[in-house]
This record gives sequence, structure tokens and C-alpha cells, in this order.
Amino acid sequence: MAKKEPPKFPLLSYIDELVEGLRGDVPKAMKHWDADAIHDSRVATRRLKAALDLLKPVLSDEHLKPFAKVLKKLRRRLGPMRDLDVMIDHLHELKSRPHADAVAWLLDRLTSERESARKESTAVGAPARVLSRLGTWWGLREEVEEACEATDSLLAESLHQQLDSFAEQADRLTAAPAAGSDPSSRQDPHAVRIAGKSFRYTLEMAAVQGHKLPSGIMKSFKRMQESLGMWHDYVVLTERAMQTSLQDLLPHHNADLAARVLELSKLLLKRATHHMDQFSRLWLQTGGDVARAVRLTFPLTKSLVPDSAVEPPSADVSESPAEAKSSPITTS
Repeated sequence: MAKKEPPKFPLLSYIDELVEGLRGDVPKAMKHWDADAIHDSRVATRRLKAALDLLKPVLSDEHLKPFAKVLKKLRRRLGPMRDLDVMIDHLHELKSRPHADAVAWLLDRLTSERESARKESTAVGAPARVLSRLGTWWGLREEVEEACEATDSLLAESLHQQLDSFAEQADRLTAAPAAGSDPSSRQDPHAVRIAGKSFRYTLEMAAVQGHKLPSGIMKSFKRMQESLGMWHDYVVLTERAMQTSLQDLLPHHNADLAARVLELSKLLLKRATHHMDQFSRLWLQTGGDVARAVRLTFPLTKSLVPDSAVEPPSADVSESPAEAKSSPITTS
């Protein structure tokens, strides 16, 4: 059997695979509420966003915006269900005394919320409508294919830019606060988490293009990002536990259970703090190695596009906890 020829433009093949995977996962996510399909769909939209951010300087808004818009709306539509899946999974891990009663109470409330989120999503529109809008990829694909020669230059510039931004934020986050400093002026950990995701996805695209980091470096960075992800999971769960208790007027109706929910919230916040501390240790221990490896592996060369056209990845507001219930995909 003849050996299969490697793709001439690996990043384009990678994007094609993400779009095709999304087309397969969307019906399972939106019709059967498959937790893995919901998760995979969300991750695919994020990776596709990272690819669009990378190639934006050489793409036209005419074709870029429609595809980016459907990805953003899909990510927002699936977001509340994914958040609830994650919270429920973490609570199942905690079903042991002395927090069993509080966990059972919160599980019941979150399970009910998830059912409501599913019904709301069903009422908005059928998966077929979303799949048809994913077809806007084909209008954009030709432009992406023409961007082949610019890709390596864009990757190097984007990675250096993202590394500088992430390192600056991570340094501020892990630095000991100065005496008498305003706590509100400290670096937002959520912003560091989002920057880390974008940086990781861009590193993955570089590897697809044949530019891999030395062994162990990517693993170190993934561990840092996973620590930030677990911090976020437990912070969101802590907030939801306290919010739900207040919304249900639990202290008024059942003071003993309200006290147990408060103790559960303290445990969840303690776990969040543990994962943030873990990120800080990892960054201080291996952050320098990651930075050096990126700078050596991706040396900057003369850009194929004007410097003014190269932009950092745009912030994705749908990643913010405050946007968890943003506008879903409409049927119009």
C-alpha cells in the first residue's frame, strides 16, 4: 500500500477535522444532552476561535464574521449545560459525610436547573439549524487555504505576543501582595485562565504545523492550565452553593441545613485555593522553562503581514461566569 502523503497545509486539515467533529457532536449535544458531546463541542469551538484569531490578519470580515458568530452562539448555548454537568460531577465526588445532606440538597437543585436549561435550549431551535450555519465554513475555507505561506510567521508572532501577556499576568497573580495594597488591584485569575487556554491552543496549532516544543514542556504547561481550570470549577461551584442557598431563603426555612451548606461552601473554596496554589508553584518552578522553550522553538522572522495587522487573540466574553446565560442561538 502506498504511503499516504502528508497534507500540504496541516493547519487547514486540522481545522477541517474540528468542523467535521463539531457537525457530528452537535446533534448528540443538543438532542441527547450527551455530556461528552457537549464538552467536545465547546472545546472544538474554542480551538476554532483560536485558529480564527491566529489567521484574522489575512482573512476578510465578509467570510470570517458569519462563521465566528455561529461558533460564539453555539459556545454560549451549550455553556450553561456544560457548567451544570461539571458542577454535578464534582458534587458526586463529595457524597460522603459530614457534607452528605448539603451535597444532596445542592445536587437536587442543580439537577433541576440542568433540566430547565435543556428545555430552554430545545425551545430555541433544532440542531439542524445550527448545522446549516456551520456551512459558513466553506465560504471561509478558501481564504484560509490561501493563507498557507503566512501561517508560520503568524504563529511565531502570536506565540511571542501571547507568551508575554500570559507571563506578565501569571507573574502578577503569583507575586506576594505588597503591604497595604488594595486587594481589588490584584491580577484577575479568570483572565489568566482564559489567556492560558488561548496560548495552549495556539501551541497545539504550531505542533500541527510541525513546530513541536521539547519533550515535557507542553506537559508542564498543560498541568498549569489544568490547575487553573480546577480552581475555576470549584470557585463557580462555591458561588452557586451560596447563591442557591440565598435564593431559596434556606437560612430562614432550615437554619441547620443552611449551616451545612455554608460548611460545604468553605470546603469547596478551600479546594479552589489548593488548585490556585498548585498553579503558583508550577509557574514558579517551570514557567521560565516554558518561556525559554517557546522563544527558542519559534524565533521571530520578518512578518508576511504588516505589524499593525497582527492582533492578540480577542477576549471571549462567553467564557466569563457572568455570561453563563448569554443569548443562545436564535432560530431566525
